[in-house]
Amino acid sequence: MNRNLRALRGAALCVLLWSICSASAWTAVEAGVVEKAKAEGEVVLYTAWGLDTVQAIQKAFAKKYPFIKFEARRTGSERLLTITITEHKQKIFRADVFSGSHLAMINHKKAGHLLKYLSAEQRAFPKEYKDADGFWTAFYMDTRVLAYNTRQLSREDAPRTYEDLLLAKWKGKMAMDDADYILYGSLLEMMGRERGLSFMKRLAQQDLIIRSGHSLLTQLLIAGEFPIYLDGFGSNIEKFKAQGAPLDWVALEPVIVSLNPVGMAVNAPHPNSARLLVDFLLSKEGQELGKSVAKIPARTEVEPPYPRLTKGLKLFPVPLAVADKYGEIVKEFREIFLK
Repeated sequence: MNRNLRALRGAALCVLLWSICSASAWTAVEAGVVEKAKAEGEVVLYTAWGLDTVQAIQKAFAKKYPFIKFEARRTGSERLLTITITEHKQKIFRADVFSGSHLAMINHKKAGHLLKYLSAEQRAFPKEYKDADGFWTAFYMDTRVLAYNTRQLSREDAPRTYEDLLLAKWKGKMAMDDADYILYGSLLEMMGRERGLSFMKRLAQQDLIIRSGHSLLTQLLIAGEFPIYLDGFGSNIEKFKAQGAPLDWVALEPVIVSLNPVGMAVNAPHPNSARLLVDFLLSKEGQELGKSVAKIPARTEVEPPYPRLTKGLKLFPVPLAVADKYGEIVKEFREIFLK
C-alpha cells in the first residue's frame, strides 16, 4: 500500500514538474517572440473582414502590443488571392498574416503562400476547424443564408428552398455577389454536377442583380435596392437586424457553412509580429472579441452570439472538392452569370 502510494506521489510530482517546465518554456519562447516583434514594429494583415471587425481587432491588439503598428489591406477573399499570386510572381512579399474564406485559404496553401505555424492556441479548436498540416485555423465560421428586406417581403412569402429561387415571381428581385464561387461550387457538390449545372443556368435567367462585395450587397439590401440577397453572411444579417435594420433571413437547407481561417504568410516581413497576431486571434480573448462583432467563434468554449444561426439547422460545410475545382468553378461562374 505504502509503496503504491509513494509511486503515485512520485508520478504526480513528475507531472507537476513537467507542467511547470512546459509553462516556463512557453513563457520564455513567447517573451523572445515579443522582443523580436518590438524590433519589427509592424504587422500587415491581408483580409476580407469588414471594417468594424478589423478596427475592433486593431484596437484590442494595440492595447496588448502597443509597440506594433497594425496595418490591414481589405478586399474580397478571392481578390486577395489573385493579388497575392501576382505579388509572389514579382517576388513581392507584403503580407504577414492572411485571413479569408475557407476556399481562398485552401488555395493560398496550394499556391505556397502560407507558412506552417502550430500556435499553442490551436489545441482548443476541433480538428474540422483547422488545417491538418498546420497552415491555418478558423478564426470564425458563418452560415450562408437568404437575406431579405422586411419592408418589401414577409417571412411567409420568402423562398424556402433552393428550387423556389427559380420561380417567375422572383425574376429581377434577387441580388448576388460577382465572385460568389463558394455558393456556386457548394451547390454543385450538394446537388450533383448535372442537376447543379442545370439549376445555375436557370438561376442566371432570373435577371439577377450582380454587385461586387458582400458588405455592399448587405447595405444595398438595407436601403431597399432589392428585396432578396441570395448569399448573405448570417452573422452580419443578425448584427444589422439587432441594430434596427429592416432585415431578416431564412435558411435554405442544407445550409452552406463557411469557415474564415487565419494563417501566417510565407516570407512574412514581420514573422514574430505575425505569430503574436495569429496567437491573439485564436486565443479565448480574440475569440470573444470576434463574438463582440457578431462573428460565430470557431473555438468551441466561446458561445456564439446568435444560436439561431446554427441550432437545429441541417448544415453543409463547404466541401474540399470546391477548392480542388477552383479554376473550373471560376470559369463556369463567369460564363454563366457575368457574360
